[in-house]
Amino acid sequence: MKGPEYFIFSLFFLCSIVSEANAQDSARVKNFTVEWNVFNNGQYERYDPRAGDVRNIFFSVEANNFPGSFLEVRSPKPLTLFINGQLAVHSNDPLLLRIDSLAEIFQSRVLQINILQDEIRPGSLQTSIQTKAGPALPVEDHSLMRFSTFRDFAIVGMLILMVMLIIIIQINPKLTSDYFSVVKIFSSREGEDGQSHSRITSSINILFYAYCSLMLGYFLMIIFHYVPSHYASALSFQADTFFGAVIQWLELSLIVLVLCFAKIALVYSLSFLFGMPEIGGIHFFNWVRLLLGVFGILTAVLFLYFISHGHQEGFYIFLLRIMSWVLAGWMILIIFKLYRQAGHSMFHLFSYICATELIPFLITIKVLYY
Repeated sequence: MKGPEYFIFSLFFLCSIVSEANAQDSARVKNFTVEWNVFNNGQYERYDPRAGDVRNIFFSVEANNFPGSFLEVRSPKPLTLFINGQLAVHSNDPLLLRIDSLAEIFQSRVLQINILQDEIRPGSLQTSIQTKAGPALPVEDHSLMRFSTFRDFAIVGMLILMVMLIIIIQINPKLTSDYFSVVKIFSSREGEDGQSHSRITSSINILFYAYCSLMLGYFLMIIFHYVPSHYASALSFQADTFFGAVIQWLELSLIVLVLCFAKIALVYSLSFLFGMPEIGGIHFFNWVRLLLGVFGILTAVLFLYFISHGHQEGFYIFLLRIMSWVLAGWMILIIFKLYRQAGHSMFHLFSYICATELIPFLITIKVLYY
């Protein structure tokens, strides 16, 4: 498998970073400053220089309108360039990007350009189409440019998850089948098997929590790589090297694992305070079962779409939104699952669910989508 050095090599040709001397041999065809958009209040609006500080600007380039031309991006300050929702390059230098090559690499004749910078001003940041009047640039090796370091990470990450799952199955096949039983998520009688719930912090259960965290971290890493940059959480997990992606995956998975243990403390403490200590183990076990079963399937679908060269931004946004739908449906489901176990009124149980599920759900929505 090719390593990060191939990505750096291909990125060098992709960006074709040129000096001031090269820029003098080019002729400007179009200035995109007048077409800049900003994302505000859930929609795209025309950029207004009088609106104050802006960190993100958006515009589109029709590749068919500029055959053989180059997209030039210049600024004295560092900038990050996204193309069709994917991180293309972070640079301190002027960029000269071949339009035809970008269209082939990102498999689209319409290039959605997003530039992220600490402070964007029209006089400082220049975005235009150039035609090269001097000697032609070297022809890129398209096989190298198609190669994506992030795809290496996605494949290696999935292999790690599969190997880890096989090991877990060998250690405890019965508990594995119980965790991954989607049918039992909807069953109102599964709570009668107390063995799975009584030792919720045993070593084998903690191994499942670690696996669940790695799986969710992997699921979000791929989605964050493609969703638009106005999703603030996605900007915190963008990597342009293989090892950078691995490190960020581990960081994201560690965050999920910490939240998992916080969930244990929340569920057990509140079930005791609400006078229903018998439902704590059932509640948390089924919550992990939901994550493993449902998001295990979604992760497999996401991986298959990704390796089949799926780059539609809308699909990844759809998968991100599914998370909120699943968690919202879970709150309704768990009320009915626990009702026959708790022996309390529905209002009492609903108050408990609001404290353990609704408030964390609203926080999750705020973090993921805003």
